[in-house]
Amino acid sequence: MSRSLHTDPYPSRAARRLDAPRGRRAAEPRVLRRRARLAEQQRLAPEQVDRPEPIARPTTPYPPPRLPIRESPARPGFLHPATVGDVTRLLDFFGPELRYGLRAVELRHAVGADRPGPLLAALLVPGVVILYEQPRPPWTVPGQLLPRSRSRLERAGARVDSAATSTRIDWPGTTLRDFLLFDGLLHEIGHHLVQHGSGRRTARVRRTADHERYADGFAARCRERWTAAAAPGVARG
Repeated sequence: MSRSLHTDPYPSRAARRLDAPRGRRAAEPRVLRRRARLAEQQRLAPEQVDRPEPIARPTTPYPPPRLPIRESPARPGFLHPATVGDVTRLLDFFGPELRYGLRAVELRHAVGADRPGPLLAALLVPGVVILYEQPRPPWTVPGQLLPRSRSRLERAGARVDSAATSTRIDWPGTTLRDFLLFDGLLHEIGHHLVQHGSGRRTARVRRTADHERYADGFAARCRERWTAAAAPGVARG
Protein backbone atom coordinates (compact mmCIF):
# COMPACT_ATOMS: atom_id res chain seq x y z
CA MET A 1 0.00 0.00 0.00
CA SER A 2 1.29 3.43 -0.90
CA ARG A 3 2.50 5.62 1.95
CA SER A 4 1.93 8.86 0.05
CA LEU A 5 -0.05 11.56 1.82
CA HIS A 6 -1.86 12.04 -1.49
CA THR A 7 -3.47 8.61 -1.07
CA ASP A 8 -4.84 9.24 2.43
CA PRO A 9 -8.59 8.69 2.77
CA TYR A 10 -10.40 11.90 1.93
CA PRO A 11 -11.71 12.55 5.50
CA SER A 12 -8.20 12.18 6.98
CA ARG A 13 -6.67 14.42 4.36
CA ALA A 14 -9.43 17.00 4.85
CA ALA A 15 -8.86 17.23 8.62
CA ARG A 16 -5.08 17.43 8.21
CA ARG A 17 -5.12 20.11 5.54
CA LEU A 18 -7.74 22.24 7.31
CA ASP A 19 -5.64 22.12 10.49
CA ALA A 20 -2.56 23.42 8.65
CA PRO A 21 -3.69 24.87 5.30
CA ARG A 22 -0.25 26.35 4.52
CA GLY A 23 1.86 23.59 6.00
CA ARG A 24 4.53 21.84 3.95
CA ARG A 25 3.92 18.14 3.39
CA ALA A 26 7.62 17.50 3.94
CA ALA A 27 7.36 18.89 7.48
CA GLU A 28 4.39 16.80 8.59
CA PRO A 29 5.04 14.25 11.38
CA ARG A 30 4.28 11.28 9.16
CA VAL A 31 6.93 12.33 6.65
CA LEU A 32 9.47 13.08 9.39
CA ARG A 33 8.95 9.65 10.94
CA ARG A 34 9.51 8.01 7.58
CA ARG A 35 12.73 9.95 7.08
CA ALA A 36 13.92 8.85 10.54
CA ARG A 37 13.22 5.21 9.69
CA LEU A 38 15.17 5.54 6.47
CA ALA A 39 18.07 7.06 8.39
CA GLU A 40 18.05 4.15 10.81
CA GLN A 41 17.98 1.65 7.97
CA GLN A 42 20.99 3.36 6.42
CA ARG A 43 22.71 3.40 9.84
CA LEU A 44 22.81 7.14 9.95
CA ALA A 45 22.04 9.28 12.93
CA PRO A 46 18.81 11.20 12.51
CA GLU A 47 20.65 14.53 12.75
CA GLN A 48 22.66 13.56 9.67
CA VAL A 49 19.56 13.30 7.51
CA ASP A 50 18.72 16.37 5.47
CA ARG A 51 15.18 17.13 6.53
CA PRO A 52 13.12 20.28 7.07
CA GLU A 53 12.48 21.60 10.53
CA PRO A 54 9.00 20.89 11.89
CA ILE A 55 6.57 23.77 11.74
CA ALA A 56 6.51 25.58 15.07
CA ARG A 57 3.13 25.25 16.72
CA PRO A 58 1.76 28.12 18.80
CA THR A 59 1.53 27.44 22.52
CA THR A 60 -2.10 28.62 22.52
CA PRO A 61 -4.31 26.38 20.35
CA TYR A 62 -6.19 28.22 17.63
CA PRO A 63 -9.12 26.80 15.65
CA PRO A 64 -8.77 26.49 11.87
CA PRO A 65 -9.85 29.55 9.86
CA ARG A 66 -13.61 29.90 9.59
CA LEU A 67 -15.21 29.46 6.20
CA PRO A 68 -16.49 32.85 4.94
CA ILE A 69 -20.31 32.88 4.91
CA ARG A 70 -21.60 36.10 3.36
CA GLU A 71 -25.19 37.31 3.22
CA SER A 72 -26.88 39.85 0.96
CA PRO A 73 -30.11 41.03 2.66
CA ALA A 74 -33.19 39.54 1.01
CA ARG A 75 -35.41 41.79 -1.07
CA PRO A 76 -38.98 42.71 -0.03
CA GLY A 77 -41.24 39.69 -0.43
CA PHE A 78 -38.30 37.28 -0.13
CA LEU A 79 -36.32 35.75 2.72
CA HIS A 80 -33.25 33.67 3.39
CA PRO A 81 -34.78 30.55 4.99
CA ALA A 82 -31.38 29.49 6.37
CA THR A 83 -29.32 32.06 8.25
CA VAL A 84 -25.55 32.36 8.47
CA GLY A 85 -25.81 30.68 11.88
CA ASP A 86 -27.80 27.75 10.42
CA VAL A 87 -25.17 27.19 7.74
CA THR A 88 -22.36 27.40 10.30
CA ARG A 89 -23.97 24.86 12.63
CA LEU A 90 -24.60 22.42 9.81
CA LEU A 91 -21.01 22.59 8.51
CA ASP A 92 -19.61 22.29 12.04
CA PHE A 93 -21.75 19.21 12.67
CA PHE A 94 -20.45 17.35 9.62
CA GLY A 95 -16.85 18.42 10.17
CA PRO A 96 -13.77 18.93 7.98
CA GLU A 97 -14.76 16.59 5.15
CA LEU A 98 -17.51 19.00 4.03
CA ARG A 99 -15.49 22.20 4.48
CA TYR A 100 -12.32 20.94 2.79
CA GLY A 101 -11.77 22.87 -0.43
CA LEU A 102 -14.74 25.20 0.06
CA ARG A 103 -13.88 28.86 -0.39
CA ALA A 104 -17.15 30.49 0.68
CA VAL A 105 -20.90 30.13 1.08
CA GLU A 106 -22.93 33.12 -0.11
CA LEU A 107 -26.59 33.98 0.50
CA ARG A 108 -27.63 35.94 -2.58
CA HIS A 109 -30.60 37.36 -4.47
CA ALA A 110 -32.32 35.06 -6.95
CA VAL A 111 -31.99 37.18 -10.08
CA GLY A 112 -32.23 36.03 -13.68
CA ALA A 113 -33.32 32.43 -13.02
CA ASP A 114 -33.37 30.63 -16.36
CA ARG A 115 -35.20 27.46 -15.32
CA PRO A 116 -38.67 26.68 -13.93
CA GLY A 117 -39.26 25.82 -10.30
CA PRO A 118 -37.49 27.02 -7.16
CA LEU A 119 -33.88 28.03 -7.63
CA LEU A 120 -32.30 26.81 -4.41
CA ALA A 121 -28.54 26.82 -4.81
CA ALA A 122 -25.63 26.60 -7.22
CA LEU A 123 -21.96 25.68 -7.18
CA LEU A 124 -19.46 28.12 -8.66
CA VAL A 125 -16.33 26.07 -9.19
CA PRO A 126 -13.98 25.95 -7.58
CA GLY A 127 -15.55 25.85 -4.14
CA VAL A 128 -18.18 28.60 -3.81
CA VAL A 129 -21.76 27.56 -2.94
CA ILE A 130 -24.56 30.06 -3.59
CA LEU A 131 -27.81 29.85 -1.59
CA TYR A 132 -30.61 31.91 -3.16
CA GLU A 133 -33.33 33.87 -1.39
CA GLN A 134 -36.81 32.36 -1.63
CA PRO A 135 -40.28 33.92 -1.98
CA ARG A 136 -42.11 34.12 1.32
CA PRO A 137 -44.50 31.18 1.59
CA PRO A 138 -47.04 30.15 0.66
CA TRP A 139 -45.99 29.81 -2.97
CA THR A 140 -48.52 29.75 -5.80
CA VAL A 141 -47.36 28.39 -9.13
CA PRO A 142 -49.41 28.06 -12.34
CA GLY A 143 -50.64 24.63 -13.38
CA GLN A 144 -49.88 21.36 -11.66
CA LEU A 145 -46.50 20.03 -10.64
CA LEU A 146 -44.90 17.04 -12.24
CA PRO A 147 -45.15 13.95 -10.02
CA ARG A 148 -41.39 13.93 -9.43
CA SER A 149 -41.36 17.59 -8.36
CA ARG A 150 -44.36 17.14 -6.10
CA SER A 151 -42.80 14.07 -4.48
CA ARG A 152 -39.57 15.95 -3.84
CA LEU A 153 -41.37 18.83 -2.13
CA GLU A 154 -43.60 16.59 -0.03
CA ARG A 155 -40.62 14.49 1.01
CA ALA A 156 -39.03 17.72 2.31
CA GLY A 157 -42.15 18.48 4.39
CA ALA A 158 -44.05 20.88 2.11
CA ARG A 159 -47.85 20.89 1.91
CA VAL A 160 -48.84 20.80 -1.74
CA ASP A 161 -52.45 21.51 -2.80
CA SER A 162 -53.27 21.36 -6.50
CA ALA A 163 -56.24 22.96 -8.23
CA ALA A 164 -57.22 22.96 -11.88
CA THR A 165 -55.07 25.95 -12.84
CA SER A 166 -52.58 26.45 -10.00
CA THR A 167 -50.71 24.77 -7.16
CA ARG A 168 -50.26 26.15 -3.65
CA ILE A 169 -47.09 25.16 -1.74
CA ASP A 170 -46.78 25.89 1.96
CA TRP A 171 -43.86 25.25 4.29
CA PRO A 172 -44.79 24.61 7.93
CA GLY A 173 -42.27 25.13 10.72
CA THR A 174 -38.63 24.86 9.67
CA THR A 175 -39.24 22.71 6.59
CA LEU A 176 -38.25 25.43 4.10
CA ARG A 177 -35.01 26.06 6.01
CA ASP A 178 -34.19 22.36 5.98
CA PHE A 179 -35.11 22.09 2.31
CA LEU A 180 -32.59 24.81 1.47
CA LEU A 181 -29.88 23.32 3.71
CA PHE A 182 -30.12 19.74 2.49
CA ASP A 183 -31.58 19.89 -1.04
CA GLY A 184 -29.65 23.10 -1.68
CA LEU A 185 -26.45 23.50 0.32
CA LEU A 186 -25.52 19.85 0.87
CA HIS A 187 -26.59 18.87 -2.64
CA GLU A 188 -24.14 21.41 -4.06
CA ILE A 189 -21.44 20.32 -1.61
CA GLY A 190 -21.96 16.82 -2.99
CA HIS A 191 -21.10 18.20 -6.44
CA HIS A 192 -18.10 19.99 -4.93
CA LEU A 193 -16.79 16.78 -3.32
CA VAL A 194 -16.88 14.97 -6.66
CA GLN A 195 -14.82 17.72 -8.29
CA HIS A 196 -12.45 18.41 -5.41
CA GLY A 197 -11.85 14.78 -4.52
CA SER A 198 -10.83 14.01 -8.11
CA GLY A 199 -8.22 16.80 -8.12
CA ARG A 200 -9.88 18.31 -11.19
CA ARG A 201 -11.36 21.45 -9.70
CA THR A 202 -13.02 22.96 -12.76
CA ALA A 203 -13.28 20.19 -15.37
CA ARG A 204 -16.43 18.08 -15.16
CA VAL A 205 -15.42 14.57 -14.11
CA ARG A 206 -18.77 12.77 -14.42
CA ARG A 207 -21.78 12.84 -16.66
CA THR A 208 -24.55 15.21 -15.51
CA ALA A 209 -26.85 12.33 -14.53
CA ASP A 210 -24.09 10.68 -12.47
CA HIS A 211 -23.19 14.01 -10.85
CA GLU A 212 -26.84 14.58 -9.87
CA ARG A 213 -27.27 11.01 -8.62
CA TYR A 214 -24.26 11.31 -6.34
CA ALA A 215 -25.29 14.76 -5.03
CA ASP A 216 -28.84 13.56 -4.33
CA GLY A 217 -27.56 10.50 -2.47
CA PHE A 218 -25.02 12.52 -0.51
CA ALA A 219 -27.64 15.04 0.64
CA ALA A 220 -30.02 12.22 1.62
CA ARG A 221 -27.35 10.48 3.70
CA CYS A 222 -26.50 13.75 5.45
CA ARG A 223 -30.17 14.37 6.24
CA GLU A 224 -30.47 10.89 7.75
CA ARG A 225 -27.40 11.45 9.90
CA TRP A 226 -28.62 14.88 11.06
CA THR A 227 -32.09 13.53 11.85
CA ALA A 228 -30.66 10.57 13.79
CA ALA A 229 -28.48 12.90 15.86
CA ALA A 230 -31.52 15.04 16.68
CA ALA A 231 -33.48 12.04 18.03
CA PRO A 232 -34.31 12.11 21.77
CA GLY A 233 -31.44 10.91 23.91
CA VAL A 234 -28.82 11.42 21.16
CA ALA A 235 -26.26 14.18 21.59
CA ARG A 236 -25.68 16.28 18.45
CA GLY A 237 -22.07 17.16 17.77
